[in-house]
Amino acid sequence: MRRLLAAGACALALAGCAPADPPAEAPAASDATPETSADSPTTEPSTPAVAGPAVPTGADAVAADDLFVAGLRAGAVEFADPETMVILGRGICAELQQGAPVIAEVDAVTTGSGGKWDQGAAGAIVGSAIGAYCPEFRALLPN
Repeated sequence: MRRLLAAGACALALAGCAPADPPAEAPAASDATPETSADSPTTEPSTPAVAGPAVPTGADAVAADDLFVAGLRAGAVEFADPETMVILGRGICAELQQGAPVIAEVDAVTTGSGGKWDQGAAGAIVGSAIGAYCPEFRALLPN
């Protein structure tokens, strides 16, 4: 647990170096109200759509990827391919944006590694992903 906390703190320290992304603009709401009749039932989605920040592109994406990989190295996470790790990190944030709990992501990384990463390494990966790609979830990391 101490290693997980240290990894998360390390990721947060590195996250402070990331360029600030402007918040994504929400689409303008339409003034038109959809018409419904008593004969046609309205259905609501089973899960609400969560709008996350815009995916960085160009230089911002490279900076975020570099920040993520630096966080992994600072957390002493062993990995062979930075590109594969970037895909993993972005996927972690996509899952968080869909409502997955942080601990579920740590467990998924641990399980998905087939024994390569323990909870501490998985915590460093998730913490680094949050610091680089989805800092809006920093409050969910342990102090």
